[in-house]
Amino acid sequence: MGPFLITYLVELLSDKKTDKGHGRGYMLACLFFASKTVESLSQRQWYFGARRIGFQVRAALMVSIYKKSLLMKNSGPVAGKVVNFLDVDVEKVGEFFWYIHGIWLLPLQIFLALAILYHSLGAMASLSAVLVTVLVMVSNTPLANSQQNLNMKIMEAKDSRIKAMAEAMKSMRILKLHAWETAYLDKLLKLRDVEKGWLRKYLYKCSAIAFLFWASPTLVSVVTFGVCILVEIPLAAGTVLSALATFRILQDPIYNLPELVSMVTQTKVSLDRIEEFIKEDHQGKPSCYGNITGTKDLAMAGEIVIEPGEYSWEADTSSKKTKVTLKINSKVSIGKGLKVAVCGPVGSGKSSLLYSIMGEIPRVSGAEPTVVGSRAYVPQSAWIQTGTIQDNVLFGKAMDRSLYEEVLQGCALDRDLELWANGDMTVVGERGVNLSGGQKQRIQLARALYSDSDVYFLDDPFSAVDAHTSAHLFKVRKHEQSIS
Repeated sequence: MGPFLITYLVELLSDKKTDKGHGRGYMLACLFFASKTVESLSQRQWYFGARRIGFQVRAALMVSIYKKSLLMKNSGPVAGKVVNFLDVDVEKVGEFFWYIHGIWLLPLQIFLALAILYHSLGAMASLSAVLVTVLVMVSNTPLANSQQNLNMKIMEAKDSRIKAMAEAMKSMRILKLHAWETAYLDKLLKLRDVEKGWLRKYLYKCSAIAFLFWASPTLVSVVTFGVCILVEIPLAAGTVLSALATFRILQDPIYNLPELVSMVTQTKVSLDRIEEFIKEDHQGKPSCYGNITGTKDLAMAGEIVIEPGEYSWEADTSSKKTKVTLKINSKVSIGKGLKVAVCGPVGSGKSSLLYSIMGEIPRVSGAEPTVVGSRAYVPQSAWIQTGTIQDNVLFGKAMDRSLYEEVLQGCALDRDLELWANGDMTVVGERGVNLSGGQKQRIQLARALYSDSDVYFLDDPFSAVDAHTSAHLFKVRKHEQSIS
């Protein structure tokens, strides 16, 4: 509407008859104001809706990545890669919705601008503008493809750097103890240099696209007016001003096109990475744990059936040769209320057997084990969350004071609570740094007992406790069904 209003306004101002057109002038001024107001309000609603959709998609992707990370095995992606998904890729996808309407709006703007040029300057001028616009857009294609490839390289380099940084932060005490700070710093700097190299090339491509953007509006106007002069098309004041306004409309698509192409390529790379992560095979994770669904299952709660099969941490469906970590030759049935102990030398597969029952190790062949009822697992290496003793024992469950005190007494934690100034509200520090190995082991055992599960999987639960405490804990285990 702007170019037409400008043409009418110039014609009105060029009219020498001052006694005519005052009402028309006021009407044009009101139309200018109304059109700009509608444009401003619609843009605000557009930005608000795009931001809201972006937040919703961002939240949905973060939840999907979190749920998928809970299903991954030890052989899955490291924490650095997952953090990169959340910090970089999800943000790129969320920002894309600022530009999503440009996919259909930019071609429409270009079409309308060229139609106005055809109406104002004729076929030759509009054809020249079309050719220059198409040339500018086609020149963006190889730059966009190169930008996409460089963006993938940057993401891979960033994954490696974040992985190394996470390892360094997690093992900072070991690095300090062995005086490895300089060596590991050199490693981090080399990874950073690789990332900077790809980032430098990426910025060079961005500068080329930016130059193309700034030159394209001027190029379109020069070529169009040059063709008008060559074919002797009369250029009146109203026609020139209308054409300049049209070029201003055409400038927005050309201005936003490089940024839109860049955002589309970056979003595609991020979506491909997230899709690959979410669709990644669970590597033999059982689809069912024998959840309680009926009266018959309620009577069977606590039973375990281990089927013959082979398991491997290096399971790969594309490779025919797989190194078997654990092989079960015969079927094993464990009834409700039984206590089973698995003995063997170091490295014989005791922990792998527990992982196979819980479905935490890829199954190569055979049927999946069945565990009826709820389960609790106590790993060999204690896992303690940052918080208080009570938080670690309850682990999100509601407080049952009688059960809670019974569990603390059964796990020999009541004596430790008397020594701590704040009792069970004592903060254990990051990953339980303020606790001894035996205290960590007893806290995670108390967490398992408080869950009141049907089956308990205990992986060497007495490894970090003394003989007297082990005897006390063994008495508690007599009342529970467990596999250790």
